[in-house]
Amino acid sequence: MNRGMFVTGTDTGAGKTYVMAATLAELRRRGVKAAAYKPISCGEGGRNDAKIYWELMEREQPLDLLNPVYLKHPLAPSVAAKLEHRRIDLARIVAVCRQLVADYDVVLVEGAGGLLVPIKRNYFVANLAKELQLPLLIVSRLSLGTINHTLLTVRQARTMGLKVKGIVLNDTTGRRGLAEKTNITAIPELCGLPLLGVMPHGPKGRRAAARRICRVLFG
Repeated sequence: MNRGMFVTGTDTGAGKTYVMAATLAELRRRGVKAAAYKPISCGEGGRNDAKIYWELMEREQPLDLLNPVYLKHPLAPSVAAKLEHRRIDLARIVAVCRQLVADYDVVLVEGAGGLLVPIKRNYFVANLAKELQLPLLIVSRLSLGTINHTLLTVRQARTMGLKVKGIVLNDTTGRRGLAEKTNITAIPELCGLPLLGVMPHGPKGRRAAARRICRVLFG
């Protein structure tokens, strides 16, 4: 396959890791040689997300390869790096990603927060996605407010010349009110992009949603 996908969120906490881990697990259940790559993690929570992927991959790669940049502060990468007097090595990030793409059939790359989260001065997550030449999978919350966040993310992606494969709506609360019910149809209509799936809150239906995402994206 030699396919890569850059997974971005509409904001922090939209559920990138949740969706990406379910997708990675489903791919590997299907026998696909799939890898996850989290170039930058910030804070203990971010590093723990990288460890989830590491375990799903049965530790077949070193953790520091799957997550080459770990910053201790749970902040935007550029801010955390400045506080920690660290330099983010973009060349290494890109080189590792290209090696993984060469070695695996599918590589899922998780961004940090949303597209305009700064990595370095005048260099954002969107710039990294473009440099890696990977299409986007956008993870949005299902709940109220997601229309604005999703449309802004799509608009920024198009401004940067990034190809968006589709959107996954992630149910972060488990409550299905009027906003949640209407967002399922409103988001794809307003964005002009396919809705690849709705990831449920909790384990029930998670694997079915992951199967649908994999089927649409990878066949």
